[in-house]
Amino acid sequence: MNILLTIPEELFLLTVNEKTGRKAPIRSKKFDILLSASILMELALQNRIDTDPQFVIPDKTDPTGISFLDETIDLINRSEKQEKISWWLLRLSERAARYREMLITGLIGKGLLRMESERIFLGFSTSVYPILLHDTQVREVKSRVRGLLAGSDIPELRDMVIISIAWYGGLLNYVMDDEMIRSCRPRIEQLARMDLVGQAISKSMKELSLSLALTMRAREILAKKTPAEKLDDLVEEMKALMQVASDGELPEWLRKGTVQYLKTLDYIRETRTNEILFNTKTGQYGLKIGANPVL
Repeated sequence: MNILLTIPEELFLLTVNEKTGRKAPIRSKKFDILLSASILMELALQNRIDTDPQFVIPDKTDPTGISFLDETIDLINRSEKQEKISWWLLRLSERAARYREMLITGLIGKGLLRMESERIFLGFSTSVYPILLHDTQVREVKSRVRGLLAGSDIPELRDMVIISIAWYGGLLNYVMDDEMIRSCRPRIEQLARMDLVGQAISKSMKELSLSLALTMRAREILAKKTPAEKLDDLVEEMKALMQVASDGELPEWLRKGTVQYLKTLDYIRETRTNEILFNTKTGQYGLKIGANPVL
């Protein structure tokens, strides 16, 4: 099945669990920024915008036929003055919920997703979510990214952009484990530097994401979110990454009732962050690449 996908669509598929067909539970402003960056990159590749190190510059105005791209083109062309990349990332992130709906509708139209209802709370409430129809496209996207990072060939520009934004946006954890990411890091950074189209956008996204991460961390402290709640969030994230459905399938360091789970809780309490990893070979905890512990 040969389906043409945009960068935002391929990045969305990177977060889908092939076994369950569901998207990972990503609900943060940081990922709204990532979606905004991927839209700008797609527009740059389609020559609808140009960018210098700071500003977004309108180019061609003809529509692409893709709703969230065309809405963004219209916004940029109606702007009274040229704005900085970071300004547009924030502006578009305000529309992220709408753009996600458009993106999902597009993937449904391409036959990759369907909407499914799930009854919750004794059947009195219904949750509606997108679910994968075929895992072929997801496997192809993830396999292509892994192959490019493990190889030595220079990828096509579009693939280079996807790798760049997945790296700066923290999505590679949905494609490979942390040990593989560390071993491929020189190659990842090499390809990210070669992404001339998205370099300025990626730089702005990275800086903005760091600023947002610090802001959200401050809010988290003010809200007095407990270490146990942070660990619950980590468990849900790791279940999606590891493609497991129940807590019983989790490793000991994430499984309630084990001694190692209590040590995980202690480490989160010590570092005040759940952006952590556990090395089963050494028995040591560590922070994820790019994590910013609260001191």
